[in-house]
Amino acid sequence: MIRCSDLALALLLSTPVGAGPLVADAFGLYDPATSGDRAAWSGVTSTGTIAPRGPDHIAIFAGPKSLVAGHDRGHVVAIVLDRAGNLVADGTPATLTIAGTRQAVRTRHGIAEVLILPRTHAGDLFAGATSGDRQSPRAMLTVVADVGSIRPQVASPLPAPQSETIFEIASTPLADRFGNPAPDGTAASLLLAHADGSYSLSFAQTLGGSLRAQLIARDIPGPAKATLTLGAYNSPAAPLTITAPTPSGRPALGLEPLPTIAAQRVTLGPFLTTDGYAISDGAKVTLTAVLADGSGFTDSAFTQDGSISLLLPIADPTAVTSLQVQSPLGLLDLTEDWRTASATGPAP
Repeated sequence: MIRCSDLALALLLSTPVGAGPLVADAFGLYDPATSGDRAAWSGVTSTGTIAPRGPDHIAIFAGPKSLVAGHDRGHVVAIVLDRAGNLVADGTPATLTIAGTRQAVRTRHGIAEVLILPRTHAGDLFAGATSGDRQSPRAMLTVVADVGSIRPQVASPLPAPQSETIFEIASTPLADRFGNPAPDGTAASLLLAHADGSYSLSFAQTLGGSLRAQLIARDIPGPAKATLTLGAYNSPAAPLTITAPTPSGRPALGLEPLPTIAAQRVTLGPFLTTDGYAISDGAKVTLTAVLADGSGFTDSAFTQDGSISLLLPIADPTAVTSLQVQSPLGLLDLTEDWRTASATGPAP
């Protein structure tokens, strides 16, 4: 069996007279007379170790990218390479600058590093490295608020929304134990506990340092108690009153006979409030009709632009003796309206 050194020696002995000796390195054999640059970058050769040159490239890494204020340490690492991509020699001087503070270090295995102690002020930290006359790109770390230490509080006074309106519940300004505001987008939950023992759950997130949750007062019985939950902490419960909207006038009722299918198309609306608005889209409206033969039925629809449209299986509209309509505005008796509409007939 021929060892590598034996093979190199055999090749050297077989070299024609006048040719230079071949040199073995980690990549094979080469003629130093024709490959002079190879000795500069190939590292270990049969003649010994070639020392790396001075710093030429610096790569920098910083992590973790998000540090919790008062808890986490950061780590900044610079890798210093010579022109051929070799790690520089141990002990090569380098300077790491973090948030404007310079620290002189020396490389080990081509690496210069610094540990960042936990910081209490939230914000971005920029880091860079220099060695010799070379400079790294800029790296960034971010210190974020210690959200786990924030105790939410419902802002008062709470709104007194009417049913079928959109309202918002907010918190007081949120800050961690070091005074850092909660970052935008921090998630929390809002729980409404109702007097009848039921619950409504919604979600909130921070914006401008406060939690905000938007709700629509639909099918939410009032009064209620609102509690914000952020992490492991609940806010004290705050009383919330939801009032029923006050109707303005009566919704218009229209009938369109469809004799081919023995039915009536019923339109009803808009349902208006004293605020001058129609009730919001998606509000449930239920019609209960009683016929002359004692039979009856109930059907529901959901508002669009404050009105509804229903197809009722009634061949003769005059057979209806009672019509009750339940909506967010309350219970209405529209029996007389039905009689008037059936007597008038469809609009031309």
